[in-house]
Amino acid sequence: MNLLWVVGTVLAGLNAGILVAGLLEGFYLRGVGLSAYLQMHQPRDALFRRMMPPLLLTLMVCCLGLVALTFGTGRAWLALIAFALVLADVLITVRLMVPLNVQLGSYDALKPLPEGEEVRRRWSTLHPLRTGLGGLAFVSLAMFSL
Repeated sequence: MNLLWVVGTVLAGLNAGILVAGLLEGFYLRGVGLSAYLQMHQPRDALFRRMMPPLLLTLMVCCLGLVALTFGTGRAWLALIAFALVLADVLITVRLMVPLNVQLGSYDALKPLPEGEEVRRRWSTLHPLRTGLGGLAFVSLAMFSL
């Protein structure tokens, strides 16, 4: 059980950190043009498309394992809450963020179409929600050990 908790907490912390970095990046890059933004966003999205599914699926398995191993205790609720938060993050990502990332990835970064600014704005509006979910999942798993 300790190994599941350690792995789950590390993965939740890594996810939360990645999401916070994206939030800060978006905040600092809001003053740059779309072309500069896309030159940063497109390679980052390509990396995250490969990295995030296994990270989040492993995190969800750890959460469910902790629920099973501590079923009937208050600790199980913390693991279940963490699982629900990560699941909500995944659903928002798959249903809303991935289509926006596909649109952003389809633009020529050196000559983006003007409607790309609206897609960027929608992405920047949704990302703080994911960041909050990821941060709360990390806190929930960190509290599991108390």
